Amino acid sequence: MDLRHMRYFIAVANELHFTRAAETLRIAQPAISRQIKDLEEEIGAPLITRSGRGIALTHAGRVFYERAMVALQTAESAVVETRRAQRGEIGSIAVGFFEQSAYTLLPPILRSYRSKFPDVDTQLRLFTVTEQHQALHRGDTDVALIRSIENIEQSVKVLADFDRHMLYREKFVMAIPENHHFNELESVPLSACAHEMFVGYASTEAPDFHAMLMKVCASHGYAPRMSLEVGQSYTLIGLISAGTGIALVPASMQKMKFEGVLFKPLADELPDIEIHLAWRKGKATPLLSGFINTALELTHGDIRPRDPSFIIT
Repeated sequence: MDLRHMRYFIAVANELHFTRAAETLRIAQPAISRQIKDLEEEIGAPLITRSGRGIALTHAGRVFYERAMVALQTAESAVVETRRAQRGEIGSIAVGFFEQSAYTLLPPILRSYRSKFPDVDTQLRLFTVTEQHQALHRGDTDVALIRSIENIEQSVKVLADFDRHMLYREKFVMAIPENHHFNELESVPLSACAHEMFVGYASTEAPDFHAMLMKVCASHGYAPRMSLEVGQSYTLIGLISAGTGIALVPASMQKMKFEGVLFKPLADELPDIEIHLAWRKGKATPLLSGFINTALELTHGDIRPRDPSFIIT
């Protein structure tokens, strides 16, 4: 038995007339009569009674009609859902992100993606920068917002397993307490920071930022004096507001509202912060492609954000 038999029988049962059923199906009347006969022989029970007054369903025919309707609807639903899955419209996707991306790239990407694919179960996974790479490599996330990592053993090998696309680039700025003597400067030269206390990012949680601070200070002939090293930007800015020190932070932090903190541009040229969208090589399924394309559409291939929604106010 195939679905065609069910469709023919349902058409006859709805019309209670072979000719009208044949016209509905756009086939010849003898063909539909033969199909119904074959169906009855396969089932081993009469489904239709024929008389001079027309046709009617037998008790077995009524039972089969109810079951056939369910089966046909289920089959049609399976086809529709399969096609939706192929278009990436249903399923589940795990998206990895780290703190900085939560107030830059992640919100506009999620808003756009969920508006396009409302039936996809989007699961968010928060990791540190270091853990983000590891989680993506293990398969704990399908796609992730990552930063490049310096001074991590085998980082080149790990990154080689990813396909990536740069989405966002921003500058470093200097965060200082509002009563700091740097507040009179238009921009802060790093050469003037040799005797300042720094609040830094921990090498275990933000190795790229930690390495950057060490590198740029060394280029000016000193090692930064560290009052404390932390993992999260919110913690770092809170400590600066308490007068604990100064810090190099992403420029996007200027949009966060903190009392007692000022942000100053740097007089020195530092490498930009780059955020990439990454996924494992060969794993770009239709579901994943929908997320990737949404992210790329927001930047239109431009690594600079095209509208202010990338920086959350």
